[in-house]
Formats: sequence, C-alpha cells, structure tokens
Amino acid sequence: MSLWRSTIFRLLMIYALVFAGSVLGLVWVNYCSSANYTATQADYNINWQFQYFAALPRNLMLEQIDARIRTTIHRPVNYYGVFAPDGQYLKGDIAVRPTVVEPNGDGVWFRPQLTSLKIERPQYMRTKATRLADGDVLVIARDVDEMTRLRDYMLGGIAWSGAIALLGGLGFGVLCSAVQLRRIKEMRRLANLIAQGNLNTRLPERGGDELAWLSQIVNHMLDEISRLMNEVKSACDGIAHDLRTPLIHIRSLLARIEPTALRDADAQRVQLAAQETDEVLKRFAAILRISEIEALHRRAEFSDTDMRALCQQIGELYAPVAAARSVELKLDLQPVLHVRADYPLMYEALVNIVDNAIKFAPEDGTVVIAVSQCAEGPRITVRDDGPGIRREEKLAVLQRFYRSERTRDTPGSGLGLSVVQAVARLHDFRLALEDANPGTCVALDCWPERRGL
Repeated sequence: MSLWRSTIFRLLMIYALVFAGSVLGLVWVNYCSSANYTATQADYNINWQFQYFAALPRNLMLEQIDARIRTTIHRPVNYYGVFAPDGQYLKGDIAVRPTVVEPNGDGVWFRPQLTSLKIERPQYMRTKATRLADGDVLVIARDVDEMTRLRDYMLGGIAWSGAIALLGGLGFGVLCSAVQLRRIKEMRRLANLIAQGNLNTRLPERGGDELAWLSQIVNHMLDEISRLMNEVKSACDGIAHDLRTPLIHIRSLLARIEPTALRDADAQRVQLAAQETDEVLKRFAAILRISEIEALHRRAEFSDTDMRALCQQIGELYAPVAAARSVELKLDLQPVLHVRADYPLMYEALVNIVDNAIKFAPEDGTVVIAVSQCAEGPRITVRDDGPGIRREEKLAVLQRFYRSERTRDTPGSGLGLSVVQAVARLHDFRLALEDANPGTCVALDCWPERRGL
C-alpha cells in the first residue's frame, strides 16, 4: 500500500484542489474589484477636469491645457487633446482623436497616440471624451500604471501567499499521511500474524483517533474468538483424553482374551472389536496430534532443511509399502535450495501425503514424488492416478474426519490431510490440491505464502 493510494492522501488532494480553487477565486475577485476601483477613480478624476475646462472660455481653456503640458517636469499623469468637430487636431499631446471613445460616454481602457515619440506612453490608460459647448471634443487620458502595478503587486502577494500556504499544507499533510500509513502498515503486519494463527497478537491502541477505535474493536473480537476457540479446543482435547483411557483399557482386555478359549465366531468378533478399538485410538491420537501442532510456536527450532534429501528418505521408506500394494513409486528429485523448516514436522506431513497417495492409487498404478526449484523456493508434489478429488470437495477434504463418498470403503480416519494442513500453516507454506487427470496432485510450496492483507 503506497502513499499515493491511501485514502488520507486522496482526501488531502481534494482539500488541496478546493484550497487552490478558493485562492484562485479570491485572486479573481480582488482583480475585478481593484480593476473596477481603478477605473472608477480615473473616471472620477477625468470628469472633474471636464467640469473645470468646460467652465473656462475657449481661449483660456486652450492656454490652460498648453500650460499644463509645458509645466510637467516628470512623467505626466494626464494627457489632453482638443479636436474640432470633424476630428482635426487643435491642441494637446494626444495626436489623434480615438474613434473608440464616444463623447460624453463611458470611459474605456485605451492608449491614444501621442504627439511626440519621445513621450513614453503608459501601459494602462483610462480615456474619456466630452463635447464642449462650441462643438469641439476634449479627450483626456489618465495614466493608471502606478495603481495597476500596485494592484498587480497585491494580487501577486495574495497568489504567492496562497501558493506558500498550499505547499506548506501539502507538506504537512503528506507528513501526517506518512505517519498514519506507517501505523496502517504496522496493523497490516500484525493482522498477517493473526491470520497465520498467532491469536495472542493484538493491534496497537495508542492514540485516540479512528484507527485506535478500530484497533480496540478488533482486539475485543480477537479476545472473544480466542476465548471461544480455547473453550472448544479444551473441550475436544478433554473428551479425547477422557475417552482414550477407557479405550486403552478395553483394548488391553481384548488383547488378554485367548482366541483358543473361544469359538471361532467369538474369536473373530473379539479380533474385529480389537481392530475397531485400534482405529478409534488412532483417530484420537490424530486429533491430539493436530491440536499439538496447531499449538506449536516453535519457530526457534527451525533449521535449514534439504527438501530433496527429505523426499529421498521418504521415497526409500515407502518403496516396499508401494511394492506390496502393486504400486510403482517414482522419484523425480532435482537439487533445490535449503529452506527454514522443522524437519520432524515436515517429515510427518510428507509421510501423510505419500501414504494417502499409495493408499488411493489403483493396483498397478503409479505415484510420483517430485521436487523442483521455483523462483520463490522449493516445490514438492506428490501425484497419483487414483480416483481423484472432485472440485467441490478440495476444501472439504482438508477438514477433520471428512471422507468422500468414493473413498469411504478405504481404511482411514480422514485426518491425514488435516495434519498436513496444520504443518503447512505453522510454516506459512501453501498446500494445494490439483487435478492430475487422472488422480490427484498434492503440491506443497515451501516458501512464505503472500497473503492479501
């Protein structure tokens, strides 16, 4: 889970977009307001001058305009132009009457042409025109560059302030998101441990935010699940222990009966009762063994294990068993890397797998034990050509005591694959049942399983 895919970061991005839009809206409103204020003030100043010049006689007005132009030492603020009704230039530093400016109309943003190229024409000018009593047109253009620059500086300051605030908020938000993401990664790691069977693990409850509340809820659920599982496990183990003792006594009593002292029919019944008692004792022993394996957390005893040598040893052990059942046992063992595993438990699991394969293989059938090196680690497969396992039963056969309808007549307790599953979970290995067409292929991937948490 990366920072860019987290909900916290997405909410931060939405906040950043909303904030950026708000800043842009603020800049636009300020721009429009300042532009309107600049135009209003310029129009007010021009109108005041219109009233002043309109009250003067024509000759005095022209003299005043000429005097103002000549007495300007620095860059002028106002520019004047007097034109005849037909547009002919009469006086001022505006050389051409602007056609876009209507007399007695609204002011416009326009830069009129000046009489001298030496005069620096402002960038922003507000221009208005009025018709005098004698029919002449007076045009006044006002330089608003200073106000415009001030407005631009103000808007730039607002924009930069918004950008700095946005970047600072994003940086702080990313930092907070990274902190939260580290907490989530820690919770994910602990959740993986819980999923692997370490039910004593609990999520951290530090802080008073939503993650801490969620951790408290999950921890409470785990406490209840652990309590219920321990109660069920204790009850099952207690029953197995309690029933095992009288069964052992019964088996001992049956063993003491001399067959010669009984009739043939009674001797057969006693022998059958002894066999059934042995089968029940095997099932109880398997139940207790599964509980023992599931309760093991002895990873400290794991060591480097050569799976090829382990399968070679099991193949040599079961070769006579397979031959006695007219089953051909083949070995396809490639060199593989060592893995961290508990040797006795892996031996027990593979023995159960091979024993099942030989048991369900048909007469003159074949069982193949193969070891190969994958990119992640060694893979062990045991393949037979027996009746196989239907797709809907592949998960069920891993449960305790489950027996398929097609194999109910075969001796067994239905606990062999349960032992294998318990060992695989302890090692965090992946156990898979695949179709061999015909038969079944049991695959054991000897590397940590990647879980989707």
